[in-house]
Amino acid sequence: MKEHSAAVFAFSFLVAVGVLKTLLTKLIFTHSPTPVAFSVLSCIATNICLLPILLIRGEFRWLSSKALLNFAFICLAIALDLGCQNVALAILSVALQQCIKATLPTFTVIVESVIRRKKFHIAIYATVASICIGPILVASGSSWKAKSEAGSQLFGAIMMMVAMLGGGFKYVLCHKAISEFRKDMGVLAFTFWVECFVGLMLAPWAIANGEAYRLITEKQTPGAWALLWFTGAFGGVRVVAQFYFLAKTSATSLAMSGIAMQALTIILGIIFFKTPVTGLLVFGVIFTVVTSSIYTYLKTSSVLQTGIAKAPPKDPEKLMEVVEARTGLRAADAMNSGDQDVDMSDHLAAAAPQKELPA
Repeated sequence: MKEHSAAVFAFSFLVAVGVLKTLLTKLIFTHSPTPVAFSVLSCIATNICLLPILLIRGEFRWLSSKALLNFAFICLAIALDLGCQNVALAILSVALQQCIKATLPTFTVIVESVIRRKKFHIAIYATVASICIGPILVASGSSWKAKSEAGSQLFGAIMMMVAMLGGGFKYVLCHKAISEFRKDMGVLAFTFWVECFVGLMLAPWAIANGEAYRLITEKQTPGAWALLWFTGAFGGVRVVAQFYFLAKTSATSLAMSGIAMQALTIILGIIFFKTPVTGLLVFGVIFTVVTSSIYTYLKTSSVLQTGIAKAPPKDPEKLMEVVEARTGLRAADAMNSGDQDVDMSDHLAAAAPQKELPA
């Protein structure tokens, strides 16, 4: 009973942190549309939270100079993903942004099929294709007039799709290296250095487009500044919450929490930001959540696989790798890096060696 209560609390806390992070970020952008500059501030705030935890736990690790180039390439992909997603969030409605974000598995499967020539079960192809219908329906019922200083609605949609395409390429080209870095350094230390590099990489973009100057010089109340730093620090809180959640439950439960975050974020986003509710919006959101749930079920269950699966690992870091490998959904969206972005890979084979049915 005690373990069940701890698991329920961990699940609820993780979902609450993820939803609150997105909604608070959107709230900030409605008053100060500086998405790239805020991304840099978020990296700083996250590391302010992570550094004491790393030092207290004795898990701080220095980055090897030999691995610097590969690590920088990984962080460049993450920086592009983070920057584009925040720009999209500043422009688009929460519902449309989240529905486009749900297409990440689609882009991952396409990129992996083309580059690695990997074949998936026909059910996977059908599901990832169906996921794209929801965003199209939501977009069809949305106004395409510019509503933000950050850019037009079309620009926001393009930036979000670029972020998802980048996420797909990041998995195909960088997943093995990311897994090795996290295994050697630990999840928290890996996240700390990612935030350092991503912040440095996004800073020139924020300076060039004038957002950094605007964020620094714009007159804001102490409460507004507190909200900025508080929201930025949620990246670190999300990582710790996810780590705690995995220690209390399973990788499949983490994947399910992602669906809960998606649905709750969309519903609350529509309510709080007064998004006009249309039939296409409602049907598109429902279709997106349902198809995402089906995809997650197919990936986390053994329905498309043969063989006997081994018991999942108990270590939270190993579980995090397994859920990322299974779902193709970025487990740490507000690792910023969110952000939560990988599909089935070496870790799934290691954790549960099952043979996939031919397409």
